[in-house]
Amino acid sequence: MMIDRSYKSLMEVLASLLLNRSLDFGPVILISFDVESPIDSYIREIDTAKNIGHKNRIGLARLIEAASDYEVPFTLFSTGHALLKECRGHKSVIRIIKRNRKYGFRAGEYVWHLVDPGSNYVESPEFYYGDLIEEAVKFGVSEIASHSFSHIPYSLVDDEVAENDLKRSIEALRLHGIEAFSFAFPFNLAGKFHIFQKHGIKMVRISHRALWAISYRNGTAIVKTHITDFSITSLKHWRKIADLLSKKKTLLSWYLHPVSLYDENMFNLFKEIIKYLKNKEITFLTFRELYDAIQLT
Repeated sequence: MMIDRSYKSLMEVLASLLLNRSLDFGPVILISFDVESPIDSYIREIDTAKNIGHKNRIGLARLIEAASDYEVPFTLFSTGHALLKECRGHKSVIRIIKRNRKYGFRAGEYVWHLVDPGSNYVESPEFYYGDLIEEAVKFGVSEIASHSFSHIPYSLVDDEVAENDLKRSIEALRLHGIEAFSFAFPFNLAGKFHIFQKHGIKMVRISHRALWAISYRNGTAIVKTHITDFSITSLKHWRKIADLLSKKKTLLSWYLHPVSLYDENMFNLFKEIIKYLKNKEITFLTFRELYDAIQLT
């Protein structure tokens, strides 16, 4: 018998919430978005990249609108390139030292930012979101965090490559007057935990495979993902999740990509979910705010 994928995701989330420890400051939801320029990869087709970038900008504008209208904070994990308003081009060669079948990586050299036009957000708005990041800060999205600079898989490169990329990400954040505090791994491929603390990173977000909602490694707090994008599309299912979250007084971490909100129906669903969570008096926190709350308990 075929099991609906959304229903399977629901069962996994409910089971995970039941395992979670209750929190003195719960119930809490973390909603984060991974903001990536479509050239933060080895994409070779410029038209494909432009189409993705166009949808990204619309999704970004919509999440800013939702944050403002419903007065809820989100965390934007942004690549460094997506933070820029302009650049002269960032074409680079990345050496992958470990194979990963899921994402098709093999050991060898990959050209990153191959279609980077070396332009700006006026002439090439699909690739530069610095103007929208400024709006996000202005309208209270609350936390802008690191998603690397180039969206390279940290666990598949050597320490020097990962750390240099992280430094560039930190520099890009500082262009907006922001100090890096939280980090989300590109491709959800976690690794190199030992490099974060010395660069001021105190919180990292990982995939759904972790057992505990919050754990620690190398002095860094680690937050598990429970839901990705719209893997659960039924408002009825979301109400079940919110009801259990409220009853258990625990933590739920949901991350999306801005392009998820490009579809009008998905954006409307997103707003309905936000309204129901607020009606259940579930607290919306950023990753930095969660860290502060943990320290007080």
